[in-house]
Amino acid sequence: MNRVLIIAAALIMASVANAETVAELHEAELNNIDKNNDGFLSRDEFNAFSDYAFQAMDEDKNGTLGLDEAKPFLDIKQFQNVDRDGDNTISRPEYDAQMDSDFTSADLDGNGQLN
Repeated sequence: MNRVLIIAAALIMASVANAETVAELHEAELNNIDKNNDGFLSRDEFNAFSDYAFQAMDEDKNGTLGLDEAKPFLDIKQFQNVDRDGDNTISRPEYDAQMDSDFTSADLDGNGQLN
């Protein structure tokens, strides 16, 4: 399984399942996302990674994540939580809203950076 997709799943599940936070990801994985190597994950870096992860998961390139595309990363309950309109797909706005929520939840001091 592609490491970037594992990270994406962990980020999505962080607030959906309240089981992990971005800070609990392996240091090496965070370093790969930290493009300027400053030891922090800025919102811009996080958003760039989120965009890449969505595109990588969207195997059929239709702009949504179906259950089959999400199955390797989310269980049905997690999928349903991200699929806010209940149409059995995760749209880009739903995904972005979840990722924004995940970043905000993980940014405990509110400084716009994760470390």
